[in-house]
Amino acid sequence: MGILVMSDSHGLVREVKQAVDRHQVDRILHCGDFCVDHSREPFSRMTLVRGNCDTARDVPVEQQTKWRDLHILQTHGHLFGVKSSLLRLHYRAEETGANVVVFGHSHVPVCGVQRDILFLNPGSLQLPRGFDVPTYAILEETGATAKTVTVSVAFYDHHGNAVPSLGGTYTLRR
Repeated sequence: MGILVMSDSHGLVREVKQAVDRHQVDRILHCGDFCVDHSREPFSRMTLVRGNCDTARDVPVEQQTKWRDLHILQTHGHLFGVKSSLLRLHYRAEETGANVVVFGHSHVPVCGVQRDILFLNPGSLQLPRGFDVPTYAILEETGATAKTVTVSVAFYDHHGNAVPSLGGTYTLRR
């Protein structure tokens, strides 16, 4: 099992619930701009961060999660200028010791490794940009050594169909 990662659902509830219900995962991370009452299902089961469009002040702007051999930094991205560069987010990942960063804000699905850190933006379930369909992702740890962790990332469209042009297998620092 793995981690379902989504972002920028902007008020959608039914579509979010459908995505959550179709996958058996250990955790669900939402990278902000959920824009609904976060105490309702399925949001109450998620680890949430507050995006620039969210008003819930009791939701933090950043979370850190340890899962298996992964140290995950979760944020929306607006405070790190992710629409222009991942540099500030990379510095924050280094500060926290993260080997995975999940974020949103740009609505553009992104997945890649920079200096042994995976940067994953699952795209948007509501307003996709830079891609023709709404997307979310599943992150799975597939192996580990004393120094590295191997993960796979699979992207799905809003109907649950795999999007093979996105994602892949990556080796990260441990």
